Amino acid sequence: MGTGRYDLVVVANRLPVDVIVADDGSIDWQRSPGGLVTALEWVMRNADGAWIGWSGAPDLATAPFEADDMWLVPVALSSEDVEAYYEGFSNGTLWPLYHDVIARPEFHRPWWDAYRRVNLRFAEAAAEQAAPGATVWVHDYQLQLVPAMLRELRPDVRIGFFNHIPFPPLEIFAQLPWRRQVIQGLLGADLIGFQRDSDASNFVRAVRHLLGATTRGSIITLTDGRGRFSRHVRAAAFPISID
Repeated sequence: MGTGRYDLVVVANRLPVDVIVADDGSIDWQRSPGGLVTALEWVMRNADGAWIGWSGAPDLATAPFEADDMWLVPVALSSEDVEAYYEGFSNGTLWPLYHDVIARPEFHRPWWDAYRRVNLRFAEAAAEQAAPGATVWVHDYQLQLVPAMLRELRPDVRIGFFNHIPFPPLEIFAQLPWRRQVIQGLLGADLIGFQRDSDASNFVRAVRHLLGATTRGSIITLTDGRGRFSRHVRAAAFPISID
């Protein structure tokens, strides 16, 4: 897979703009509200970065475009993708599970299959836009498989991941049938960020118990198939707040 030109690539479920389809079928965009957009906009404008995400409209495929001095790369989702990947696995399985089973999570193989399929689509888009040695910053629970998928496609890039919702204790996370795959997906990143110390601790404990990896504080040591040292991953809290 070829390399792109952007030294910073942000990957999020949504683009920082909303699509507007007029009655005549023409397409326009307006800036979408949200904390992630507000937090990252100035970084993107100053870094000549690319933002990869879904437009918010199902069954709409559009080419990359520039808006508000940012290069935006839409990832197309079909109505079936939205139902299974977004409304299904992301919000019907992960959201309640990660919020201490605030509602009963549902576990369905087709939802998981859609989650993997869509995550690969995002990873491929990031791989195409990232320059050699670029930094790719992946956001939130909808895209937890992207780091490992991207590392497979582009081992030259640096990968960060930030989780914007809680990460549950092992006893709750272990209910997820695909718990090992999710942990392995996240460990594709070099740095994994959480809002709270307890979330980072929960993740490190899950890594230790589910994968048998060696951990020391926030540092996770990964090995290859022969047990030889591969690399370190740091998992720590980086709360978004105003000091």
